[in-house]
Amino acid sequence: MFRLIILFILVQIAAVFTYKVNDSDYNRMPPLYQLDGFEECFDEPDSIYCYAEFVLVSDEPNELFTYIEEFSDNPRHFNHTLLRRGYCMTKTCNDFYNVSNTEMDLRLTFEACANKTIYDKYKLKTRVSVDNLDCSKRYRDLPIDYLDMFIGGICILIVMANIIGSLCDRYLDKGKEQGSLRFLYCFSCFRNWKKFIAPAGENRDPRFKTLTGIHGIRAINMASVVIGHAVYVSAVFLTNPEMMEGLYDVKFFNIFMNGSIVMQSFFLTSSFLLVYNWLIDTEKRPLSWSMLPMQIMMRWLRLTPAYALVTGLTVTWFSRLASGGPAWNKIIYNEVRDCRQNWWKHLLYFNNYIDRTYCMVNSWYLAADTQLYIFAVILFLLCRTNLTRKVVLSFFFVVGLITPMLHTYFQELQGVLIAAPDVVFNLFMGDPTFEKNYSKAHTNIAGCIIGMALGYIIYYWQKSGGDPKQFQKYRYLYWSLPGVMILVLFAGHIFFAAGPPLPIYLHVIYAGLQKPAFGLVVAAIIAGLVIQFEGLFRPILEWRPFVFLSRLSYSAYLLHLPYVRTEAASILNGQRLDMFVGAISCFTILVGVYIASFFFCMMVEMPFANIITSIFRRPHTEEYKNETDKETKTIENDNGTDVNQAKTEDGTIVIKMGSKI
Repeated sequence: MFRLIILFILVQIAAVFTYKVNDSDYNRMPPLYQLDGFEECFDEPDSIYCYAEFVLVSDEPNELFTYIEEFSDNPRHFNHTLLRRGYCMTKTCNDFYNVSNTEMDLRLTFEACANKTIYDKYKLKTRVSVDNLDCSKRYRDLPIDYLDMFIGGICILIVMANIIGSLCDRYLDKGKEQGSLRFLYCFSCFRNWKKFIAPAGENRDPRFKTLTGIHGIRAINMASVVIGHAVYVSAVFLTNPEMMEGLYDVKFFNIFMNGSIVMQSFFLTSSFLLVYNWLIDTEKRPLSWSMLPMQIMMRWLRLTPAYALVTGLTVTWFSRLASGGPAWNKIIYNEVRDCRQNWWKHLLYFNNYIDRTYCMVNSWYLAADTQLYIFAVILFLLCRTNLTRKVVLSFFFVVGLITPMLHTYFQELQGVLIAAPDVVFNLFMGDPTFEKNYSKAHTNIAGCIIGMALGYIIYYWQKSGGDPKQFQKYRYLYWSLPGVMILVLFAGHIFFAAGPPLPIYLHVIYAGLQKPAFGLVVAAIIAGLVIQFEGLFRPILEWRPFVFLSRLSYSAYLLHLPYVRTEAASILNGQRLDMFVGAISCFTILVGVYIASFFFCMMVEMPFANIITSIFRRPHTEEYKNETDKETKTIENDNGTDVNQAKTEDGTIVIKMGSKI
């Protein structure tokens, strides 16, 4: 069976390399991308390069234009009525562009230049809007202003704090750390390194040792997210777009086309850890509604310093890392502009309810997860008995099923977030399904509820002294769960497969069931890891390097998209999509992101988390620590900080309200 699966994968991969468009009409269409050499354009001092997206139009019936429209209606295809052109105005368009005419309308000039080529060969015309036009000289860095200097000053202070804190920790008397220097010690690279390499769950409640496998799930999912977004670099300025369109005909790759659903595992794991940690904490301390504002404040303080710094760097110095290619304005400037306008909405975590903003597109998850986290805290404090938990969780699980269905039906959305070629090129911006359904907190409630239910089930099973051996007879069924997960991902291919449009009821049904189905599979995998009744998956997911990669997840999530955008904006000419070269590019980006994430985590994320811990440490926490230190070593959590905190998959620390486990 294993050999048959490998053979199937190899055949499907081979099909990608041998894929050719069978329809000869494809070559009748105008090229999707056409770029002059960017570097070569600036041989002359007065040279100017213009890039724009043109919309194909026809003033009279045209058989070719009709074919292009029909071809572009297929979600597996690029929109071939939208052409991208980059021309050196002083060379390609010298018949239309006059350097000495300073009052010349560049939009009309560029449009006339493109129209001549298009009309002479295809008898079609093009139109370009002012918003899509980008004409510039060679260097296009934004001018340095007070915000640039402010963010640069903060970065310098952080670097200095790391250097001084490390030197103080190395050479000063350790007793001084309890005084005014205790905040400076939080930046010690030596301490943070020890915390980073500390074994997961060491010297903690034995129940926490069973959660080690979650690090593997988190690390694998985070790497998948980075690789999925890294594909964006390979989709920019394709000279062979038919290659990418052909991938949708390869069944093996249909699994990855629906890969965005993997974010459900993060929502589920976050709510699971919240419930599980709090239930253990209630063994020592009763619940109180006073915990709610404290939890909200602590989560905001935990996430925001690193998030705010990345946002600040995005609107200032990150824009200067790109070399300034033809798409610099679309990829870099639009994000800088939107982040400067909407930064405060991001730091208050409701930016996922703002449509069509280019600012840190991936940050929708941080907002949605924060909203669901608050929602889960309220439900946990509200439901104190088993009956209320069953009723309330069941009710909101049904809500989680129905809500995406209603959005899909009334707003006429797709049943699945399709990673269509144009959607990938625009990083899902402008896609109605992403903006109205996928990125909202209330449409992801089902995964949150499944995680909460799992937390209750696992806790009470362990508390009752459950025997793992009773589940060993199900181990073969358990080992089939990855296959079930693949089937759930693959099921979405029906929405972008060749054929007539599917009826709306199929979109509605799939929109409601896909997230809960995937979430239940992930919950079953986590349950198996915690119960520890099998020896196949658990050793793999508890592999020590996964623990290290997992601790970099939050930093990697913050940094990976700026890294990808910078790479994409630096592309100067058209590129061919090649599977091998694309795989090398994705791997290079993955390694680069994790290297940057390591330094960011050590110098920014962990020090500020240490500061928060130091500020909010309570006196009775120290008393409890002194008692437990008689029997154990200093207790540390997954990042080595005090165990009155537990870290969720996105880096959120769940405060244990002054107790140590």
